[in-house]
Amino acid sequence: MTAENQDFLHLIDAISELNVKRLRENPEAACYAPSTAYGYARSGQIPTKRQGRAYFVHRADIPLIAKKLPLGTRRPSPSVA
Repeated sequence: MTAENQDFLHLIDAISELNVKRLRENPEAACYAPSTAYGYARSGQIPTKRQGRAYFVHRADIPLIAKKLPLGTRRPSPSVA
C-alpha cells in the first residue's frame, strides 16, 4: 500500500474505531450507527472519498466525523422474568 493510501480508512472501520473508543471510556455509551454514517457520506455531510460502492475517509477527519454524526440511543435490554 502506498503512503498516500495509508491515510485512508474504510468508513466502517472509522466508525468501529470511534465506537471502540467510546465504549472503552464508558461501556454503557451510545454508539455511532454505520447506516447513519453511510447516509451522511452519501449526502456529503461528512468528508469522504468514494471508490466504487465503498466510502473512505482520511484518518485526520475522524474527529470531524465524530462531531457531525449523531449518536444512537441505547434501548434497555428486556428483563428476564
